[in-house]
Amino acid sequence: MVLSRLLCLTLLAASSLPAKIESPRAAFRQSYALAPNGCVAIENLYGDVTIVAWDREEVLVEATKHAADPERLDEARIVVEPSAGRVFIRTQYIGMKALRPASVEYRITVPRTARLDYIKLINGGLSISGVSGPVKASSVNGAIKAEALGGEVELSTVNGPLEAAFNRLNRANPISLTSVNGAIRLSLPAGAGASVNAHNRSGGIESPFGKPSRANDGDRLHAVINRGGAEIQLNNVNGGISIRSTWDRHPRRSSL
Repeated sequence: MVLSRLLCLTLLAASSLPAKIESPRAAFRQSYALAPNGCVAIENLYGDVTIVAWDREEVLVEATKHAADPERLDEARIVVEPSAGRVFIRTQYIGMKALRPASVEYRITVPRTARLDYIKLINGGLSISGVSGPVKASSVNGAIKAEALGGEVELSTVNGPLEAAFNRLNRANPISLTSVNGAIRLSLPAGAGASVNAHNRSGGIESPFGKPSRANDGDRLHAVINRGGAEIQLNNVNGGISIRSTWDRHPRRSSL
């Protein structure tokens, strides 16, 4: 009898809890042929974008729309425009009367050597992994994290941290990282050669490759690593700059 009463009380308590309400969503998934050195362009106003690489000659676009109101889902349209040697992916908004428009989260898989020649986000973070071709990307309000890079790179953000890690550097492939309000973290491959020029107005510069100098307009660092190589430009306004090498993280071998 006591057990029955406890069971009833448990069921009543569970029924009185508010049900978890998930926001309306709609999914999109489609692939498009693209040559290994083809171009990929992306525009997204609201929502995060993740870009990963694979060894296929096609672009896979996976997207999910989120909205507090189901009617808002139709106002955000996922537009993919494939053409010769290029795939352009963008979010187009119709009406835009809502105070809280739908957001679109993208996961885009591209050929490893593809050219990311135009990646533009307004309100959302960007993640890139494994792309060895050129990358040009920006975000206004959102973090940028790029890893396992290998080509010419130009990354910029206004409000958010910026992190970039490279598998290899090439003298012919310059690198530019720019932030206004957010830290910059750069990771270089072990033994790579580079010429680094860094300027930070507020927040300092940390680097194992030399001591920064202090001036009226902030901290500056010029460092030639392993006789030089790739030209690297780092510019920040409010937030630190940190440079490190994967060599620094390798444990030292013990000698007998």
